[in-house]
Amino acid sequence: MKKILVTLLAFIAITSCDASEPQPIQSEGEGKYFNGKKVLVAYFSWGGTTKKMAEAIREVTNGELFEIEPVTPYPTEYTPCTEVALEERDSDARPEIKDQVIKWEEYDIVFIGCPVWWHTAPMIISTFAESYDFSGKTVVPFCTYAATYRDETLQKIVDLTPTADHLEGLGTTGSTSDVESWIERISKTWVNNHPDDAGIMSYTTEEDTYSRMQIYSLTGNKVQNTDSLKGVYVVKDAAGSHKIIK
Repeated sequence: MKKILVTLLAFIAITSCDASEPQPIQSEGEGKYFNGKKVLVAYFSWGGTTKKMAEAIREVTNGELFEIEPVTPYPTEYTPCTEVALEERDSDARPEIKDQVIKWEEYDIVFIGCPVWWHTAPMIISTFAESYDFSGKTVVPFCTYAATYRDETLQKIVDLTPTADHLEGLGTTGSTSDVESWIERISKTWVNNHPDDAGIMSYTTEEDTYSRMQIYSLTGNKVQNTDSLKGVYVVKDAAGSHKIIK
């Protein structure tokens, strides 16, 4: 499957220490995004900012939360926490995680989030990424930051999951106002790149002719000019109604 290019938002960021209990929250049903595929929102949070963002993502996607919590808690005071974080980064440590994701194989879309620690993702994110097989999954990175190194942190999460496909990440200083529009945008990207999962058939003019079809946009408007169709449409023909991708 062709890998989706990651569009990382431009802006640069500083160290920020942003603790966790791996306790999945069950969703009430399929979400309207990603064609109802099962979504996991895995996150590490120190001060609560990343947790807030993860909860906003969960609310929009109707996914399940998994809090990445270290076996050995980080110091609750800022300066001691940054000292531990720096030591872990410099020693390439892999902090142990308390729990594991249940039924990992059932998730198709995996959001992975964290605060920016010393210009990158905390080392516990490396532990998490190395604990699971990401083949066939789509990873969406997100992070919270104080001032800089947002792009580097999002890219680190991508680098840690090379066997997955990836969608555009999001980094914020704590605001969740852009979460829904971001998810709507990346969901459309995912659907367009997964036509089989979307129930969308590919279509070429050599196989059929437009004259036998009624073609509508996804907003319900009938398409009058079929000379340069490109995108996803609803088609009504003798076989019934179905989606096509051009």
